[in-house]
Amino acid sequence: MEKGLFTYVVLGFLVWAMLGSLVAAYYSIQYDTYKNEYNSLVDQFNTRFGNVSAMLEGISPTIDIFLSYGNGTTVWQNNTTPALGSTAFTVLYLITDNVNYTDFGGELGILVTSINGVANNNTHGWFYWLWNSQNPEWILPEKSSAKYILHDGDTIAYTYASYKEWPPPPPT
Repeated sequence: MEKGLFTYVVLGFLVWAMLGSLVAAYYSIQYDTYKNEYNSLVDQFNTRFGNVSAMLEGISPTIDIFLSYGNGTTVWQNNTTPALGSTAFTVLYLITDNVNYTDFGGELGILVTSINGVANNNTHGWFYWLWNSQNPEWILPEKSSAKYILHDGDTIAYTYASYKEWPPPPPT
């Protein structure tokens, strides 16, 4: 009886191993097929339109970012090149070590609550600003920093300032 059970267990493992190998081979062939199709399409596209990767890199925005921590400490990050489609909020992750926020969802979006350990409190908080190059001045945008998609040449600022004065003083 033990010999028969052992035989069935061994046969079960052999069937399992064969089926597993067949499934792995099938997916390996599918992977190679789709990879070859993808590479062929990329080659056709590049032949017709030029190097797409280089084009996308060429249209990535170059922006300047200013941080003011409210205690005299300021940081400029000039010629920052975030990924195409980045927002004023996501670019903070490029230039800071630690960002905390509250996501209110929908139209309200994201509120930055702390940058590099400097946190909002009862009297002070983080504001984000956009530089209006047509009418040279800083403006407080009407939408969340997570909803503003960056454009080439934008200058943005995050300042830590008092809530008592409204509007808060612009970056300096």
